[in-house]
Amino acid sequence: MEGGGQKTTLVQSVYQVLMQGLDEGVFRPGQRIKAAELAKRLGLSRAPVREALHVLAGQGLVEMLPDKGAILRVLSLHDVIEIYDIIGRVAAVGVVGAARRINEGDNAKRIRAAMDKIHAAGREPPSYRFYLALNDLHYVFNDIAERPYVSYLMRLLNVEYWNRYLAANIDLVRHMPKYVDNYRRMTEAVLAGDWRAGEAMIISHCEWSVSLLLETTQGEVRI
Repeated sequence: MEGGGQKTTLVQSVYQVLMQGLDEGVFRPGQRIKAAELAKRLGLSRAPVREALHVLAGQGLVEMLPDKGAILRVLSLHDVIEIYDIIGRVAAVGVVGAARRINEGDNAKRIRAAMDKIHAAGREPPSYRFYLALNDLHYVFNDIAERPYVSYLMRLLNVEYWNRYLAANIDLVRHMPKYVDNYRRMTEAVLAGDWRAGEAMIISHCEWSVSLLLETTQGEVRI
């Protein structure tokens, strides 16, 4: 395992296997992660997998405990809301930047295509995958805005793990249409070059989402 690029790729691979195992019920928050099982899934030896787990511990996804080794971090309601507060402010940077560059190249076309995918995801059975479509629009905003560190910070916050908490605790059957409408309004503001309206919309959306968590969970979250 030589070079930062290879290490980053390995960490991403371990992350994706953990997310897949979470969806399959193989891994659960608070449960011990067996490096041998991860290594077998990836076709690797245990040593690089353990190294990747230590990196993920530094990023807050995994906890290293003396008696259990590595476990998937359990997110509290406070954690989930704090991530929303951070992501809202960080994502606003990409929204503003995209609005300011909307008339360049095929930027408008790319944004419309990403919004079309959100509309399509909104017609599917509710799951964490709906949130992945929202993430993808933000990654497009960030790319257009030339703000790669915004995408980096989103990934550093383990956004896909957080998405699974949201899907498990927010009633998407009831609220998915509002999600889609919020993103439609945000997208329309960006397409119009109105960065102030786009910024206000992402902040407002995050505040609304936090209110859903408080309303739905009554102080506890599950996954």
